[in-house]
Amino acid sequence: MPGSAGPDQIGPFDKKAIGKGATGFTVGGEGWYRKHFRLDAYPVDARFELHFDGVYLECDVYLNGTRVGGSVHGYIPFALDLTPQINRASDNVIAVRVRNEGRNTRWYAGSGIYRPVTLNVLPATGRIAHWGVSAWTRRFANGRADVVVKTVIEQAQGLEVITRLRDGSGAVAAEARSPGSAQVEQMLKLKGPRLWSPDEPNLYTLETELLRGGIVIDRLEQLFGVRIVTFDPQRGMSINGKPTKVRGGCIHHDNGLLGACAYGDADERRIGLLKARGFNAIRSSHNPSSQTLRDACDRLGMLVIEEAFDAWHESKEPQDFATHFRDYWREVIEAMVLSRRNSPSIIMWSIGNEIPSRATDEGVEWEWKLANAVKQIDPTRPVTAGLNGVLGQEMVVAAGTARPGRAGKVDNASTLFIDVPGYNYRLEDIEPEHVTHPERVVYASETFAREVFDYAALSERAPYFLGEFLWTAMDYIGEAGLGATAFLKKGNPPFYFAAWPWVNAWCGDLDLIGQQKAASLARDVAWGLSPLELVAARPAPEGTYPWAANWGWPDEVASWNWPGQEGKQITVRAYTRAQKVQLLHNGKMVDEKTLSADDKHTIEATVPYAAGTLEAVAFVGGREVARRKLETVGPAAALRIVMEGPSRRKGREALAYARIEVVDAQGRVLPEDERMVSLDLCGAAELAAFGSANPRAVGSLRASQARTFRGRALAILRGTTGGMVTMKATSRGLPAASVSTMLA
Repeated sequence: MPGSAGPDQIGPFDKKAIGKGATGFTVGGEGWYRKHFRLDAYPVDARFELHFDGVYLECDVYLNGTRVGGSVHGYIPFALDLTPQINRASDNVIAVRVRNEGRNTRWYAGSGIYRPVTLNVLPATGRIAHWGVSAWTRRFANGRADVVVKTVIEQAQGLEVITRLRDGSGAVAAEARSPGSAQVEQMLKLKGPRLWSPDEPNLYTLETELLRGGIVIDRLEQLFGVRIVTFDPQRGMSINGKPTKVRGGCIHHDNGLLGACAYGDADERRIGLLKARGFNAIRSSHNPSSQTLRDACDRLGMLVIEEAFDAWHESKEPQDFATHFRDYWREVIEAMVLSRRNSPSIIMWSIGNEIPSRATDEGVEWEWKLANAVKQIDPTRPVTAGLNGVLGQEMVVAAGTARPGRAGKVDNASTLFIDVPGYNYRLEDIEPEHVTHPERVVYASETFAREVFDYAALSERAPYFLGEFLWTAMDYIGEAGLGATAFLKKGNPPFYFAAWPWVNAWCGDLDLIGQQKAASLARDVAWGLSPLELVAARPAPEGTYPWAANWGWPDEVASWNWPGQEGKQITVRAYTRAQKVQLLHNGKMVDEKTLSADDKHTIEATVPYAAGTLEAVAFVGGREVARRKLETVGPAAALRIVMEGPSRRKGREALAYARIEVVDAQGRVLPEDERMVSLDLCGAAELAAFGSANPRAVGSLRASQARTFRGRALAILRGTTGGMVTMKATSRGLPAASVSTMLA
């Protein structure tokens, strides 16, 4: 069924949108989908199940005019039995009505069917129950591993269950056979298991077959990783016995220019970009993730905290899920945990984020219900939650705990049924709380980018502290201007969201198309990916001062292109773990600084601007260990198209990413260039999205024209029939560029 995810039509942004900056000025509404199909080719006694991975927001599904089910939660998967209403020898019509109305979300959510839909054909009698297979690693030692597999079977009489683990080559690594019953428990014994971890994400295929008289009547395949994750205050988190620190980032569910649409290629690209920047964990803020994202995390080795709710029984927005919570909370928990429990990347289940009144009597009771519901399904993983408190204030009405003087802080009331507490923006509380509660293992569930060196130091000295989840790892649509920067003359800047035309948050380490921002360069140093990084602060116009939002970062860029600033002082910063840094301007040393502990791996200096080069040289013990150079680039000379890696998928599931760059005669990207670029496609693809990282770009994301931002734009192509596709990029005054690529 065709997907719809917000920016899927010309002009997705509207200044009058009811969600305003929270939803990135995108609009919802009501929509219908219809699909005609026939089932003549299937056995006359077959059963049919329609599976949705996610529909935003409230939906009703009809088959041949009869309602067969629906959902009121925009992020959970659900399955519907179509069998009673199927026309087996004539046309069938599925109709899906979707409503995304009112103020129901604090961020951009998209609208409609935005995750995959599949039709499952099932045997007439006897089947593997929906989400009926669970598997976990019980132990491994001496080169062997024991994997427990439980299979729930419907109408099991006279059936046989065969369960296998196949390695990456397809060879059978372990197998068990059992007679069928309502629930079958099997032990798979692996010799020489290849363990799953973030550094080595080895995967097996868990294969379950149901046989009657030796003939397979039902079959299920899932990814599975052999790993054991443990938590204790002396060692923190250990994966397969190895202490592992979390280097995490929160993400919302959208895929940037694609909107909320879930594509395997898009999610693999996003997770791959984050892995390249040192992230080993994500938090699915604040909703269950898509199957495509979880598969990407399993394959690439990204740990996951899977989160269920942003609100319980008290609303944060007038029409959010709190209006349905009391009736549907168990359905959400069961769908999240049952559908995701075999994923090796998931390390914890989060039952909420910044929940109002969570430590009142009613809040504690709900916490118990939710935690208990999770544990009944999956006792192998801890339960967590992101606790309240930001900037010493209550973040939402009645946030924090009920005890006087404890608002926004963690105590026994707010963690009574939480295994591993998550601290939102409470850096200063973590070590004092450990003195009071030395038995706890904790982590920072949301952090400010500017605290990167503080959290890195805390991770190094405190074994009970698992690590941090930055808000956010990558930019997203909505919460517009949460990390904004500006030059102000006076007055109070906005605390949360910026006004139109801001549409994306601008608080990510990576921007909306995946490019590093200055905060990411600093994080590279904090996490040991780079020994030295050099940036310059954008000069403030006369009579103004630079300002950055709490979730933002100073307006810094790795650039030495400041025309009109000749002779004026430019603030530059170097980030390093070295002992000393020299600054060279056009080959001459203009400053030298020795770092102290108070500098937090940062040196700052001012340099009078002149075109040429600015260079930083880092020293340890008098020996040069690193060097970084910024160069003044020349005028725009050409467009360049850079194709990213090939897709593993076929047809309309295949995406191809092309970066369009404005470069000078030496092939260097112009860091401040903004110009209109037009695209022309020929061949087996369509334009899925085209745009830039500009947080204030409100044009269409599906048009064939877009403006570059900081010298770059991104085009996303979607396969059609399979074959060669050629893309041509043009911009006035520059020679055209073209590229050809193959989509399967």
